[in-house]
Amino acid sequence: AVVSTQSTGSAANPDLKTMATCLSALSMKSETRAILDERFWKNFLAVLDHVPDGSIDDLLSAGMNFAIGSEALKDVGEGISGRLVELCGRHKLAAPLLNRVMEKCPNTLLAEDKGQFASLLKIIKQMKSIDDSDLCTAIKLLARTTAQSPQARKWVVKYHILEALMGLLEDHFVTKTSTVTATAILSNAALVCGHCFLDESLCKKQEPRVVDLFLKHAKAEKGLAIQQNAAIALARLAQASIPLLERLRETRGLEVLHSRI
Repeated sequence: AVVSTQSTGSAANPDLKTMATCLSALSMKSETRAILDERFWKNFLAVLDHVPDGSIDDLLSAGMNFAIGSEALKDVGEGISGRLVELCGRHKLAAPLLNRVMEKCPNTLLAEDKGQFASLLKIIKQMKSIDDSDLCTAIKLLARTTAQSPQARKWVVKYHILEALMGLLEDHFVTKTSTVTATAILSNAALVCGHCFLDESLCKKQEPRVVDLFLKHAKAEKGLAIQQNAAIALARLAQASIPLLERLRETRGLEVLHSRI
């Protein structure tokens, strides 16, 4: 059976709502998942974009189950990651499903789409009111993307995401659930900043207090990843700007860099 996602009046939404509910139920059986695996993921986005808001959780639930042992997911992971980012903070299963997508598809990146970066900024700005897992997953995906995409790094700056991440680092983000989650959030935030600091012109615009910020995290006893990521950001700042290098010398930060990198 083929269900059209084209709106044909009031009958379209009930059909898609029923489809989402049925898929959620069918996905509980491993034999059904194996048969429908490829077909499900090929149609996932089309259905997600048209299904009534109240049925999105059913569809995400089906996605969570279909992701278990899925072979087809690796071919569509990049296509659905951005849409899941947009749903983070509004639907509880969006972040867990995005995590599963990233586990199955190590090369999953955020598409170079300004709307998705605007969604990321919204998530970061709502960090005190959304689940830590949503924030952690979004920043992890951003770190992956900025590692490979110069355009992504430009948009992180343009849409004030870099500014928001440094604010998060400055506030000593305290998670509501786990110190492990907090460390992962801070570590990936520092990593994104380090990726952006590959742009020397951006580094030269930074004030000396930015050196103090990353030096604080490079010295911290929070875990090796946050220390190393902060140190890498520091090194790029110092290489690009003589005033920032001088600030690093004044604060005895060079010794910290040598011990962390």
